[in-house]
Amino acid sequence: MARVQDSVVGRVKPGRMEDHLAMGVEVVKLFDRLGAEHPRLCMAIASGEPSGTFTFSTEYPSGEAWGEVGDAVNADAEFQAFIARVSAENAPSEILQFNTATEIPLRENNPTLGTIISVHVSRPIPGKFEEGLEQARRACELVERAGATNARCWQMGYAGMGSGMTMLSFEFADAKTCGRVGDMWNTDPDMVELAMQSRFGDAITSTPVFDGLYQVVPI
Repeated sequence: MARVQDSVVGRVKPGRMEDHLAMGVEVVKLFDRLGAEHPRLCMAIASGEPSGTFTFSTEYPSGEAWGEVGDAVNADAEFQAFIARVSAENAPSEILQFNTATEIPLRENNPTLGTIISVHVSRPIPGKFEEGLEQARRACELVERAGATNARCWQMGYAGMGSGMTMLSFEFADAKTCGRVGDMWNTDPDMVELAMQSRFGDAITSTPVFDGLYQVVPI
């Protein structure tokens, strides 16, 4: 079955980072208790977004598992009290959007989680979706060969104007590894060829929408 990822995007209010991190610790414990997988708080490093932008994500092995945890959240008094506090006017952060994505299983990936996550969102060109998936599979294969882990392709579902877009996510053990893989997009012949053909050549299958780099907060 395809994995499902939920994400909450928000922005920390000035001077409230410590309070925000404390609430991050709390929500991770709540999701752990209810059975969500990989609850993680990530802060934007380089994404073209204002300072203090964050993403909190959880994963589920299937749509049914996603729904089961959602039902548990709605029935859990402690979680509902947390939602009331995080939504209050004096909360340390402002919630901007909620998104859901479903993994498109393209290959057997290295599932090791990293501390740096590179995210690339694009809008498929009509009639080019299958070709785009092959490019995504190849990109995941190449970045893992270069040192990345957990390289995956997702399709945005309940994501407002982003619904239907595809998202590639690559993870790295540290910033040095991320930078080294970035260098290889300019030096490795296979990676250079894929980048040039898919972004600027005669094999364009999608329109780039967003690229972002995130640091996982150790909580």
